[in-house]
Amino acid sequence: MAGAGFITNQTAGKGAIAALTGILGLYMTAAMWVEFNEALGAFFGPSLGVIIGTLTFLIYQDRKNVKEFTAGQNYSTSESTTLVKGQDGRYTHVETNIEKGRNPVLFIAMLYFSIILISEISWSDLIL
Repeated sequence: MAGAGFITNQTAGKGAIAALTGILGLYMTAAMWVEFNEALGAFFGPSLGVIIGTLTFLIYQDRKNVKEFTAGQNYSTSESTTLVKGQDGRYTHVETNIEKGRNPVLFIAMLYFSIILISEISWSDLIL
């Protein structure tokens, strides 16, 4: 019984924070993509600029994914885990005891909204 509450306390708000981070990442990617394509279009023309930009993005993303997922042959998305050596000598990921309220969803939502608002005011013009 104690284990179920322990896991619930650690993961509370984790999905919401991941969703907010994903939305912020999509916004920043789209805003920078528009700026990048405009800059390339000035040098190469709009059609060739989009082709060069797309190829550059695909190559970058592929290399980033390969590095990220093959580093150590293990990928853990939980920041609240530690490596523990078992009796058989193997290391496993174990949830650590973190304090309650570790995932401040409202604070992160306000912070991300501020980043988007400041980007729109200063340089982006993607939404407004």
